[in-house]
Amino acid sequence: MAATKIFATVALIAMFGTAQAQRVIDQPEEGYELMLDQLTLPATASGGVTMKRCEACAYSTHVLTNATEYYVNRQLVPFAEFKRVADELHADRNAIKTTFVGLFVEVGTGRATRLTLLQIPL
Repeated sequence: MAATKIFATVALIAMFGTAQAQRVIDQPEEGYELMLDQLTLPATASGGVTMKRCEACAYSTHVLTNATEYYVNRQLVPFAEFKRVADELHADRNAIKTTFVGLFVEVGTGRATRLTLLQIPL
């Protein structure tokens, strides 16, 4: 009886030790942190946002969709408000140095999923 319990316990432990689970880690989007002057916004939410990550880098354009979200200082806002704030900050040469933009792009399609604008107070 004791041998049966020991055998059952060892068999159970062996089953747990050999169980394998395959997990696929997917990266749905890629993010870029840019200064405000590295980004060009379209006139309307149906256009494309253009970025240049560095001086030597080529420009890349990412399409905005109805699902694209816009945030100003962590607050969800409509595109028109995002564009208004970005344009005001872009006109202020001091604000450009303290304003960061996050551009999040869907890996599979290259579409913009989120744009975030964050001004760091001095």
